[in-house]
Order: sequence, then C-alpha cells, then structure tokens
Amino acid sequence: MGSLDRSAAFSFVYAKASGLLSKSFVGDNANKLFQVKSLRELYTLLFDDELPSVPEVLLSKEIETKAAQRFLSQYKDLLGSFESPSPILSEILSFYEYENSGTANDETDRAKIMALWNAVSSLKGNDRENLEKLYKMEISFKNILWVLRLKVYYHFSEDEILSHLVYAGEHHRKDDVLAREAIAIIGKDVASYDDWKDWKYADFLNPHEEGVVWELDPCWIERALKNYLIKSYRRFFHKDPMSVTSLVSWFRIKQNELDCIRTVAEGLRLEVEPEQVMEVAGYAPDARN
Repeated sequence: MGSLDRSAAFSFVYAKASGLLSKSFVGDNANKLFQVKSLRELYTLLFDDELPSVPEVLLSKEIETKAAQRFLSQYKDLLGSFESPSPILSEILSFYEYENSGTANDETDRAKIMALWNAVSSLKGNDRENLEKLYKMEISFKNILWVLRLKVYYHFSEDEILSHLVYAGEHHRKDDVLAREAIAIIGKDVASYDDWKDWKYADFLNPHEEGVVWELDPCWIERALKNYLIKSYRRFFHKDPMSVTSLVSWFRIKQNELDCIRTVAEGLRLEVEPEQVMEVAGYAPDARN
C-alpha cells in the first residue's frame, strides 16, 4: 500500500501491530513454545506452510531463519506505511542487523548503542520522554551486566571495567546518566550476599540461603533484567498507542519472541530438558521477575 499521512499511518500501524502481537508467542502465549516435543511440531506451530524436506538436524536452522525473516518482513511492512519514518525506527533495525551480522565488537557495539541513544534524544514530546526512560533502563542494564561479567568471569580491575562501559557523555563521569548504576556496583563483593541485599535490583539476584555459600550469578540476573525490560516494553506498547513509542516497543517485544523461538529450537535440537530451555529463555517458573 502507498504511504499514508502521519496520523492515519500511526492509526493503521498500531491496529496492524496489535493484531500481529495477538497472534504472537509472547507473554502467557509464549508457554506454547515450551510445550512442543519436536522440531517438526515447533515448525507446525509457527508456520502455516508444509514442512520442508530437510533432515531433522537441519530443521532447527530452517525454523530460526524463517522466524527471523518473518519478523523483519513484518516490521519493514509496518515501516512502509510511513512516508518518512522517525530515525529511531530505522536505527533499531540497523542495530538488530548489526548484532546479528557476526561482526560485532566492543567499540562498534558501543558506537551503535550511542547512535540509538542519540536518535531517541532527537525525538519530541511523549515519545522522547517514554523512549529515554526505556533506553536509559536498557543501556543501564547492559552496563550492569558488563560489570557483573567482568568481575565474576574475568576479575577485571575497576579501571578496566570502566573502560568497557557505555556513557552518554564524552568524559566518562561517575554520575553519567547511562553508566552511574553500573559504576555504583563495581566495588561490591560478588561472593557476599550482604553487599547486594540492599541493591536497587536485589529482587533479581539469584537465590540466597542462609548458611550456604553464595556467589552472584550474572546469567540469572541477565535473564531477570531482560524479562523485566520486555514487560516494560509491553506496558509501553499500550501506554501511548499510535506513536513511535508503540512501534519501538512492538519491535523489542517481537525480537524477544524471536529469541525464545531460537532458544526452543536449539533446545530441541540438543535434546535439552524443557525446564532448562524455559530457564534460558527467562521463563523459568521460579524466576523472581
């Protein structure tokens, strides 16, 4: 279809995006993904066409590729309704394609994140307020996870960790809006629960049992933070309908769906227990998020 005027385009896109989400495997509906017993059953659940004539061992890759193509096709179709889409709508697509290109590295990944932040900062009104809140949260979470991984797995010094964070400003101040929450935890002892029990995100810590040796688990926290973030995007999709915010939120919700599909497909290929697959995907029944 041809491009619509801005108001009509947003109205049309929101209605279409809502319809696509209602058929998606997100929220409670994601449980259907974890109930399938084979790759063939997963393919049939996800797609309407006939099963491809490929060996079982290759079906996982076929599912992942087809799911990714559908996600991108749906998003580009929604963007096609706008004569001149907001830069952030193109930037999130560019960032996704870069992340999945296999060429990502620390320096370019930080530059891409800053490009997203700058695109958000160029917005006006509710869209700027909403997306600054969401992206500040998302980038802060990325920084927090960098700190946790570098402390637990690599035992980096404070200066080494600081050099790997993403900052809003050029001078890497400790009160930087994107890095300050991460910087605040650099000195915490990853083997001491007492050091973390009053942390802002203490609810997302791996469980602690009195008298049992405890060490912070970055993977557990990553799943909890990711789940919290996706729930936030789901709220913002409905909070300000027919807006840039709603379409960015749709993209992130559908991207999470794709991540879950990939996790389930890989789990079935490797014959991993369903409970473990759910845990990796962030849907573990006992996850405190």
